[in-house]
Amino acid sequence: MALRKESRVRSLPPATDIPERDYDEPIKVKALQAPVLTGTALKLFLPLIEGPLGGPIIRKLMRNNGLPQILEELYIPEEATFRPNTSGWRAEDDVAWDLALLVGIESRCSSGGLSAAQRAAAAAALSPAFAARSSSPRRGSSSSGEAAPTSPPVRHYTAADYRAAYQSGRINPSDVAENIIEAIAASEAQSPPMRFLVAHDPELLRQAAAASTQRWRSGRPLSPLDGVPFAVKDCMDALPYPTTAGTGFMADWRTPTASIAAVQALQDAGALLVGKATLHEIGLGTTGLNLLTGTARNPHSTAHHTCGSSSGSAAIVAAGLCPFALGSDGGGSIRIPAAACGVAGLKPTHERVGTAWGVAPIDHTVSVIGPLAGSVLDLALMYAVVANTGQHEGVGAPPVLLPSSLDGSAGCDQSLAGKTAGICWKWFDDAAPAVAHACNAAVSLLEAKGLKVVEIQMPELALLRAAHSCTISSEMRNNMLAALQDPASRKRMNNETRVSLAVASGFEAAHYLNAQKIRTRIERHFRRAFEHCDVIITPTLPCTAPPIKPAALVAGESDLATTTSLMHYMLAGNMLGLPAVSVPVGAVPSTHPRPAAGKKAAAAAGAAPAAASPGNTGGGSSSSAVLEAAVAAAGCGPQLPPVWFDTLAARPSE
Repeated sequence: MALRKESRVRSLPPATDIPERDYDEPIKVKALQAPVLTGTALKLFLPLIEGPLGGPIIRKLMRNNGLPQILEELYIPEEATFRPNTSGWRAEDDVAWDLALLVGIESRCSSGGLSAAQRAAAAAALSPAFAARSSSPRRGSSSSGEAAPTSPPVRHYTAADYRAAYQSGRINPSDVAENIIEAIAASEAQSPPMRFLVAHDPELLRQAAAASTQRWRSGRPLSPLDGVPFAVKDCMDALPYPTTAGTGFMADWRTPTASIAAVQALQDAGALLVGKATLHEIGLGTTGLNLLTGTARNPHSTAHHTCGSSSGSAAIVAAGLCPFALGSDGGGSIRIPAAACGVAGLKPTHERVGTAWGVAPIDHTVSVIGPLAGSVLDLALMYAVVANTGQHEGVGAPPVLLPSSLDGSAGCDQSLAGKTAGICWKWFDDAAPAVAHACNAAVSLLEAKGLKVVEIQMPELALLRAAHSCTISSEMRNNMLAALQDPASRKRMNNETRVSLAVASGFEAAHYLNAQKIRTRIERHFRRAFEHCDVIITPTLPCTAPPIKPAALVAGESDLATTTSLMHYMLAGNMLGLPAVSVPVGAVPSTHPRPAAGKKAAAAAGAAPAAASPGNTGGGSSSSAVLEAAVAAAGCGPQLPPVWFDTLAARPSE
């Protein structure tokens, strides 16, 4: 009698049939297991994994981490969804303003017809705090507008602070430009150099600042953002700079003919482009390590990573050189470095900030463009200007909606009454105890403002991680195939990037298709969760920024376990296209072994709001603003970092 071997295939029930509680998870989430390779070990391992022996090594690595068990041995009944489905999410309950109506355009079809300057002015009008700062003297000025003795700032400057300084005549955009140019030089001269930027032309900045200064002197600034400096992650086109995407070859492949629409919109509103910000090569990593361009350093502790991949964008904002910057986010690459550097970061709804042109092709179905800023208010201002720009032909973008007030301290103490946050506590508590404690305290602050918290379940997070890993890695390898096939281009890659792309070769077409079925499945889980809440709150990171290993700065480092752990709370926003925002809530001791003596790292909490229409961040923005204000009032937010530059300092008299 023949014995039948038991099948390894497990059939999943339809997502709609999964009970809300007591679901028997097919695969549990476990910490990824992979060797940490640095220096000589990484150099020796590279030809091994790229050669004939690479296949067996990659298959073993994948099986040890449950990838074939999910992408091959599970029967997934759902159909594949190849792009985020951002339609049909539950409407927000709170009042939101259409920017078009704020400037008198009687149409709720789209805000796309507004100029960038009109959008900036309309968004600024929603902030009582912005109006107050713009009409009263700031620190370092007197009632007569003359320079006065300055006192140390206690928070990051906002766009409103720049506008107030320009209105008072205490300083002008040309003065600010000179302060920035000197600060960048000082940041590069220090040890270690900060490496905020990969490209910066002082003369271009001076020319733009001179034009802005003239507009202010004549009383005709373009918008509230006129003369406000910003930086752009170097995966986006911003003329006349080349776009390298953190590589040694990308600038040779493509010659930008126009800036990405988001950059052009900011410049049309008068904002000053400082330069192109550093990033992890092609965004394939979450530490920010890049030997080709230099590794951006964390202003809170230069011995720790900024995290990434929008490393320079987060670091330059944290260091005070810009109140905001543009980044991109395919797996947390805005929110992760924002949290690690103690600033705010917004991942908008998929394609809310259009990428029809002007961005290096890397990971198109999961990545978005979005802002990082020193305040939630500036996130909203920047979002208002760049949203609905650069859309693909035939894409009908919905109106740009913002909450009725962007001032988190405005109104009554119960400003969040009527709103509900969902928390999966089992998932939430995966964070290191110190981080979880800081984020728990932030939740309590929100509850004191009237927010109701309900417990929700987040099933199949292991499937989500596998699907995202397969999707983003496959898309990146596909877009880098030409470079991998060209010996000269391949040789110019970081060793870490080559190892990661080699591992990605283990994913097959069938795996990618199953990953998109999981995308469908996870979407249904989140739609059900949002039936019970307006936002979902998690920590942004499960840990603080990891320390930089000296050997990694010499020959690179492959640490897939750390890369994956930093994305622990990030992936749903990218796979489903949902907006998500990270807000700093405190500073805690490093959660890693042997932290630098006396150093602390930033902790942050993230919220993923539901949307009435793609990109409506109304609930998330208002909740985030309240959280930011409450954290500041409680005195538990991160302080300005040791590496910080005062760009609004009065210039020496000539």
